Amino acid sequence: VFCRWFSKERVVILGSGWAGFQLARDLNKDKFDVTLVSPSNHFLFTPLLPSTTVGTLEYRCIQEPVRTVPGVKFIQAKAKELNFCDRTLKCRDIFDADRSASSGTAPNFFDVGFDQLVVGVGCKTNTFNTPGVAEREGREVFFLKHLFHARQIRNRVLECFERASVPGVSNEERARLLHFVVVGGGPTSVEFTAELHDFLKQDLKRVYPDLTMYTRITLVESSANLLGTFAQSLRDYTRSSLEKRQVEVLTGTAVKAVTYVHPPAWVGDCTTAHLSNGAQLLFGTMVWSAGLAPVKFSESLEVEKGRAGRIVIDGTCRVPGLHGVWAMGDCAINPGRPCPPTAQVAQQQAKYIAKALNSGSTSKPFEFLSLGAMSQLGFGKGVLDLTSAGTQDGPHLPEKIGTVSGFVAFASWRFAYWGKQVSLVNKIQIPMYW
Repeated sequence: VFCRWFSKERVVILGSGWAGFQLARDLNKDKFDVTLVSPSNHFLFTPLLPSTTVGTLEYRCIQEPVRTVPGVKFIQAKAKELNFCDRTLKCRDIFDADRSASSGTAPNFFDVGFDQLVVGVGCKTNTFNTPGVAEREGREVFFLKHLFHARQIRNRVLECFERASVPGVSNEERARLLHFVVVGGGPTSVEFTAELHDFLKQDLKRVYPDLTMYTRITLVESSANLLGTFAQSLRDYTRSSLEKRQVEVLTGTAVKAVTYVHPPAWVGDCTTAHLSNGAQLLFGTMVWSAGLAPVKFSESLEVEKGRAGRIVIDGTCRVPGLHGVWAMGDCAINPGRPCPPTAQVAQQQAKYIAKALNSGSTSKPFEFLSLGAMSQLGFGKGVLDLTSAGTQDGPHLPEKIGTVSGFVAFASWRFAYWGKQVSLVNKIQIPMYW
């Protein structure tokens, strides 16, 4: 007890995303024994993730190793269960599943003790239980949330072109293989669509000149608009910009099912998206980025849940009823003052919690300060929305003043995200690829 009284307080952070990585950097290591538990050993700069799917940027440009944070102990594992009474987390390292399956040994679980626990596990992609999506994920259907997703997508795009160039493949099958369907109308989907268009029409056109005529991109969004949180003028500009580049935009339309068959007359497989309007889209690649769902650990917590299964927190980012347990980022929500599941919110909540822990008190509730929203639409085009900038209570800029589109928005997007890079190495590398 005497030694425990003089030891540092143990802070365990779950997740290495925007919230977890920021908190690990900001906590006072002289005051706290900091442990970060995450299945991913790096922080991923998600706004630039779509650019890596087509090689505009390379993967190493948008990641920061967690172990580069001084004074932080890192464990590459998944949290499985919270034992609040014992102040421990039951974890399982991410390599154990393969090891157990191959050797037949029992799963290797271990406990991590804590005094303060900060949950920042984020969310996973929501399939809305659409038949066929989860079954074909990683084959013809791909998510876009992690670095390995970007690798899968890049490999699949090139595979489709190689398959389409094989002698004996019919023109109908070529058209299906080179039909790319993107599901979702948020910034990730829109930016990936724009990056893919430029990749197909500029880079791959030189490598596969005979196949360019078969390429096709369809963007499917269930709501009435793309970029639904942006100002209406920017939504209209986004749609117009994509349609001018021959991207088929289907709003107010949902994917109801994905089926897979192997027609006898075709060389390869055949995947089909069945839409809510009755149409059927034969495709070679589908990128699904349509929503968020809680991860298993969030679901396992016996606490109050809010919209979309997010952990309910109070105004100080604490989990009510669990002393010393905090939650932040996409996995958490304050029903009284809900914030969008964005990187801005996650990073600001992490800074708030770090300040509260370092100082030992929370003088005032967390207040989200929006810096606006932006999205790039391919080289030289973008949208910048400052109408929501400021505090949640306002005042906010009118749409005529607070919206920017075109090259200025594109340049602002690049400059802002370049400036937010953590390491000097990435600040040097990124402009070299751009």
